[in-house]
Amino acid sequence: MGPGATRATASAAVEAVLASIRLATDCDGKKLHLTKFGTFERVLREARQGYDINTGSMRSIPARSELTFKAARNMAP
Repeated sequence: MGPGATRATASAAVEAVLASIRLATDCDGKKLHLTKFGTFERVLREARQGYDINTGSMRSIPARSELTFKAARNMAP
């Protein structure tokens, strides 16, 4: 990205990086470690019950996988 970059090109670059991280951490337990930055990992969340604040009733929340990030400890140069 140079000085002539637009918001659209920057957004496309960020989306491309995030898409490649999602592909690298598919649901088989792989972790993606970026040196001096952190670790990305996909975690499966179980199905559960949740409270719906709009209706005041309980509702079921389906199982899903989430991408988590843990920052590196020492980021000093």
